[in-house]
Formats: sequence, C-alpha cells, structure tokens
Amino acid sequence: MMQDTPTVDLAKEFRLLLAAVKATASDLGPELDEMLVDGARKPLEPAEAERLLVRVVETIRRSADERGDARTAEAARANVNDLLALATSARDRVRSLVSARPVRMEKTQTCFLLKVHNSIERGPVVPTPVFHEKEVPMNGGFIRTSDIKLWESNERLEIHVAQFRAKNSRPPSPEELFQIMTGKMLLEGVGAEDEFAILDLARSIAANGVRKPPIVDVDGALLDGNRRVSACMLILSDTSGEFTSEDKKRAEFIFVWQLTPHATADDRQRVIVSLNFESDQKKDWPEYIKARKVYEEWNAMLAVETPKPGPKQQAAMKRTLSKKYALGPDTAVVNRYLKMMKWAEEFEEHHINTRKHDVFTVKHRATKYFQYFDEIAKGETTGGVASALSQSDTLRQTVFDMLFDNKFDNWTKIRPIKHIATSEEARALLAKAHVEPDIEQAQELLDLAITAANAKRAEQRSVGADQRIENFTKWLEEVPPITLYEVVTLDNVKRLSRAMGFVEGILQKRLAAAGPDDVD
Repeated sequence: MMQDTPTVDLAKEFRLLLAAVKATASDLGPELDEMLVDGARKPLEPAEAERLLVRVVETIRRSADERGDARTAEAARANVNDLLALATSARDRVRSLVSARPVRMEKTQTCFLLKVHNSIERGPVVPTPVFHEKEVPMNGGFIRTSDIKLWESNERLEIHVAQFRAKNSRPPSPEELFQIMTGKMLLEGVGAEDEFAILDLARSIAANGVRKPPIVDVDGALLDGNRRVSACMLILSDTSGEFTSEDKKRAEFIFVWQLTPHATADDRQRVIVSLNFESDQKKDWPEYIKARKVYEEWNAMLAVETPKPGPKQQAAMKRTLSKKYALGPDTAVVNRYLKMMKWAEEFEEHHINTRKHDVFTVKHRATKYFQYFDEIAKGETTGGVASALSQSDTLRQTVFDMLFDNKFDNWTKIRPIKHIATSEEARALLAKAHVEPDIEQAQELLDLAITAANAKRAEQRSVGADQRIENFTKWLEEVPPITLYEVVTLDNVKRLSRAMGFVEGILQKRLAAAGPDDVD
C-alpha cells in the first residue's frame, strides 16, 4: 500500500508563527517579521518555504543570543524557547513535504565521492552553503583528482576555448584544457608565460594543500576551482623533480563539495555567479608582514647554526625557507625580502632611536612604503642606490626622513638617488627638499634635484665620447669574427645589434651632412 504524501498549509504555518512572535517575543527584530509576512502572503513552493523557515529558525536563535542582560529574564527566555520549538516544528513539517515529493533529476550522477578517505566520510555540507542568496545543498568528501573534469565553459577560458574551436573545429579535450590552463599549448596572441599562475598555485598547494574545496557537478565537471585542480594535475604530472612524492600524494585526492542529484540549473548558475562575480572580501597580508615573518624565521635558523653556515649551506637553508612559505623552489623572493627588511630595520632604527618618533607610527610608515625599500636595496655595487646610501650617512638619513614625511610621491623617485649623489647641484636641491615643511614644495624640489642629476649624467656621457668610440671601434675591427660568433654571449650580441641599429640612422645623417670630401 502506497504511503500518502503529507499535506501542509504553508501560508498557515507562517501565519501561526507571526502571531506567536507578536504575542510572546515582539522585540526579536523587524527582519524576522518581514520573513514571516512574506511566507504568509506569497505563494511558495515547498522547497522555498523550507529554506525560508530555516532562515527563521536561525534568525530567532541569533536574535536571542543578542538580547542584553536586562532582557534575558527567565520568562523572556521561555518565550523565545517556545517560539523556537514552534518554528523548528513548522520547518520539519515542511521538510517532510519536500522530501516526499518526487523531484526530476536534471543530470544523472556519474561521479561519486569516496565513501571514506583519510578517515573522513562523505556527507552533507553543514550548514547548507548559501550562493547568491539561496541555499544550495551539497555533499562534501574526497575525490580522485583524475576523476575531475576541467570545465571548458569557465568564463576565464572563454576566449581561449573559442580560439581553439575556431582552429580545430571541435572543443578541447580535458588534456588540452589542462595544456591551455598551464600555458603549455601555444595560442596565437597568448605569450608563453604562465598566464593563470598555475605553477605558483601548485607550489602553494604542495606546501599547504588545497585550502578551499573546489565545487563539482554530479558528472564530475568543475563549477569552481579550475585553477586549483589544474595545479594539482601539474604536481601529479611533474617530472622535473620540483615536487616530491609526498607533494604528489597530497595532490592525488582533493576534498570537494558536490552538488546533489536534485540540483537545478538555477542552483548551478548561483554557484557560478556567487564565486566568480562576488568578491570574498579577502585581503592579502601586506608584503611587509610577509617579509618580516621570513626575516625573523631566517634569523632564527641562523641562530642555531654553529659555526656560521657557508654560502652553499645558506643557499640550501634559503631554499628550505622558500618552500616552507610557498615562495617557489629558488631563493629569489627570500633574498629580496631579506634585503628589503635590512633597509626597513635601518629606517625604523633611525626614526625610533634618532628622531624619537613613536614606535608604532614608524612601523606603519615602514609598512606603507615597504616597496620603496626594494628600490633602495638594489645596486649594492658602486653606482647603485644601496651603495650610494651606504657610503653617506647624511644622504641615507635625508632619504629616510623624506620617506617618513611623504616627500617621495612615487617609488620611481628612489632610483635617481644614485645619480643625485654624484651631482653637487642635485644634492643641494635635495637638501632643500629635506627641510622644506610644505610637502608639495618638497616634492617639486625633489623633481628639480632629479632633473639636475640627469643633466649632469648627460654631460658626463658626452665628455670623452670621441675617445670611447675610437677605443671600441678599434677593438671591434681587430676582434676575430669567431669571437663574436662563438665566445660573446647571445645576450650581448643582441645588445650590440640593438645599439648598432639605434645609432645607424644618426651616423648616416652625419655622414650625409659631412659631404663626400669628408668621408673616406
């Protein structure tokens, strides 16, 4: 005998709840009243009514938690508890109606989560996630990475896929999508660089795992997470040795959220809109904070090494540090951070100990202008910014003071400091900018100092030009051709070719103006 489908008067459920709120707990807020009025007046489908009742229950709980001490007397608590029980009962009655109704499946499930992996069982995601103002039920669990299908309809790949279709008269295969995502398939108009930064993400995943579950459909197609899954695939397919067997083991299975077989086209669209059009409002740490973490860790590593490690051991230690913080397999970022922090610490020490500024004000300034220390740290050899500042206490203190006082309006103004150091006129203008109290006037004086330094450089480059050209052309005429072909590096050959091309037009005009009698 077939069981009768339960019937529930949806509007009545909301009317009863509304009356109970007005009678016993009218101070729970207008949001609750508005939801109940909507439920009482609007014709709702059972699934919509269930979702609304879930919100009602959550609102009652939240409102009760927010009530102040003076309003939490025993009688008030009893009223709220009774109301919560009433709302929960209504929700369960409507839920029974929803579960009893046959729902047409829009897609057949062909991809299944593992029943258990790493002692974690698959099951419903609780609480039910909300996407673009609607609850979308999902299951969570592990899936083998190779069972996930990269999503060709991802808007991120719209142009790439259309270009592939136009060229090949077919959509790309999953393997070809992977090649597009990782930059291994060259498409006209697309550079050979890692456009989607998959390698950087792979390095992060190798260090931290996949931190945000990708979302897959019932057939294994990705709705969100193409980059994360591509990064896992890159780790698994790596033959360079960058990723260890442990990294590959970690990337072989991914914890995902999967739509249920009852998901609708509207559910899918809401997931896509919510995760790609709406910002998650995450704000990255300032680079100063990241660099300080690396700097402190590096000093801690050095402190336990006795005797002091040599260059080769330090390079290995930096590679370990770089991998720990997901900064890549080489030490470029670590070295950059260490140099920047060295100058940032000098800046802080100067303003705290010499200028007697507030410690936290100084640290805020160091955070604000941290990228400027990247420019300051460049050029440790003679002729560079770091070298110029290291050789002159006055110049270094002037730059630190002007930086603190917001007199550098752009980080590009740091670079010419190395030229200002060699020009008496430019140094005098910089000194005026240093003591000028008006920031805009000081910035104008700084610009004048840079202009004066550049003019001095142009003058210096002109002096002795004849002798330099004579020496270079004599050497060039005498150098064996095989040297240019086999010994000189390709980069220098390119530089020479560019330089010759640049001056060719000028030389031809000079020769034409000189007349035939002056040309050998």
